[in-house]
Amino acid sequence: MKLFKNKKNNSGFTLIEALVLVFIFSIITITFYQVISVGTRYIIFSKNRLVAISLANERMEIARNLQYDDVGIQDGACVGNIPQDEEIIENGKTFHVHTLATYIDDPFDGTLGGSPNDTAYKDYKIVKVTVSWNNGNADAGSVFLLSRFVPPGLEEATLGDGILLIKIFSDQAGAGVPQATVKITNADLGFSENRQTDGSGDVMLVGIEESFQRYKIEVSKTGYETVVTKLPYPDTDYNPTDTHASVVAGEINNISIILNKLADLKISTQDYFGDSIADIDFKLKGGRKIGTDEVYPYTPFYNLDVSDKTDSEGKKEYDAVSPGQYSLVLSDSETDYRIIGTDPATPFLLLSEQDLDLKVKLAAKNETSILATIKKSDSDSLFSGAKVELSNSSGYSEEITTDDNGTAFFPLTNETPFVAGTYTLKITGEGYDDYLEDIEIVENQLSEKDISMIYNL
Repeated sequence: MKLFKNKKNNSGFTLIEALVLVFIFSIITITFYQVISVGTRYIIFSKNRLVAISLANERMEIARNLQYDDVGIQDGACVGNIPQDEEIIENGKTFHVHTLATYIDDPFDGTLGGSPNDTAYKDYKIVKVTVSWNNGNADAGSVFLLSRFVPPGLEEATLGDGILLIKIFSDQAGAGVPQATVKITNADLGFSENRQTDGSGDVMLVGIEESFQRYKIEVSKTGYETVVTKLPYPDTDYNPTDTHASVVAGEINNISIILNKLADLKISTQDYFGDSIADIDFKLKGGRKIGTDEVYPYTPFYNLDVSDKTDSEGKKEYDAVSPGQYSLVLSDSETDYRIIGTDPATPFLLLSEQDLDLKVKLAAKNETSILATIKKSDSDSLFSGAKVELSNSSGYSEEITTDDNGTAFFPLTNETPFVAGTYTLKITGEGYDDYLEDIEIVENQLSEKDISMIYNL
């Protein structure tokens, strides 16, 4: 007789099956979380938008119930009873209410200075109420309402005011800069108004009171430099490039301001062979030219003029600086080194949105070496492309072609010792007489030689 035994099935999930299950569960969980998160943000955004629309309608209704002469903003060109900026808390959220009121010179009946010439150019008013919110950037947004306000009768010419047209453009692109923030103030008149440039980079203020070089203009935009006009000399201790604006009554007064995108500059100090040199004191000047000295030779003033120092790795970074021409020199306190060249050559040009690495090449003054600086006699400019050869009777011979720095530094490598003694220096350049001279190189000293190449007629 055969006995049959029941076998118990102990099979379960393998490791791979368990991992697959966890993976599928994670995908489902993440998907549901994203759907819920997006839905929640959308609900919050919708609630904030409804509150913002309600606030905008409320402010616009207040404006509609004012007499025409009172429709305007406090301290603005179109002056009235409405605050320019308000912070309002609703449902625990902060909303910013910005009201803009401006006169419109409508071309239907002519414009000031146009054909026909409209001397009563304050035809009607436009009021724009913008309500924005930005609570931690999670649900930021804005809404606006726009309304026209027409005078009860014919517009009348007013004495003592004019039109100020501000044009903001980029020097590199040559085009207007849209959506730049422009703040116009006049302390003498108690005037203050915030505007944004239109698609052409323009801001027009109609009916602004006459004042000579007293309207201060501040222009800014994310990713761009900030420009602030200055009072003319002698109220400013130099002749500013961008002076306060003037308004002449009954005229269109134009002012143009250049606003460029920012750039990044990285500086590294190193020896001729590319090894870093730490803790080097230097002076950096350049960027936006903000003015000149009031007397000859009219030395330029720049918005970046600093004394600084490289770090322990021989580095220094400047983020978000103005484009323009820059120059770098060592500080007077830096007595152990001499600049033998920079890449690119200084002064150098930093362009908008450029990320430039400036390599500053240094030589120790107590090392056996020589630096030759070659110039052209006819222009006194640095000689780029000259061939410089240094040799001696012991068999040493090295040659270099000068770059934009116009310099030649020896030794070219640190593989073999460079010793003191008598050397022959030979320089050739197309269109110039050859230069040949025996020179003495001193032990433990940086020898320097300035050479002017004679133009070959």
